[in-house]
Parts: sequence; C-alpha cells; structure tokens
Amino acid sequence: MTVTRRHHPLAGRPFEVVTSGPTQIVVRISDSTTMRLPRDWTDADGAPPPRSSESVFTSDALRELLERVEVMRRRG
Repeated sequence: MTVTRRHHPLAGRPFEVVTSGPTQIVVRISDSTTMRLPRDWTDADGAPPPRSSESVFTSDALRELLERVEVMRRRG
C-alpha cells in the first residue's frame, strides 16, 4: 500500500498493511511502529484520481480561516 495524499510527509512511500478497515488503514513504518491513515489517503482501493493543480483549500475556506485568525488576534 502506498500513501497517495498530496503534501503528506510520507507521500509516495510503500508500507506494509497491518490491519485494514472500511475507513482507515494501519501500516507499519520503518522503525516497526504503526501508524493509522485514512483509507482514502492511500492506493488501497486502486489508483487515486489524477491530481489537479488546484489547491486543497477552497477560497471560501481560506476566507473563513482568515476571519477566525482575526477574531483570535482581537482576543489576545
């Protein structure tokens, strides 16, 4: 199984699957510890859809984030 999530530090690396569920997968990483990943961040169900050049964030989500940061600044 390979991590396919863009921007994930382990993207593109193959891992041994320890357990697999409908929404999450547990993989063994190099130091023999395990890590849980969302299933849709992997190629467990086949090749991922083609990547687009679009951001993973929508413009509305970024506006909302900026508004929340401004509220936090005023509080602090």
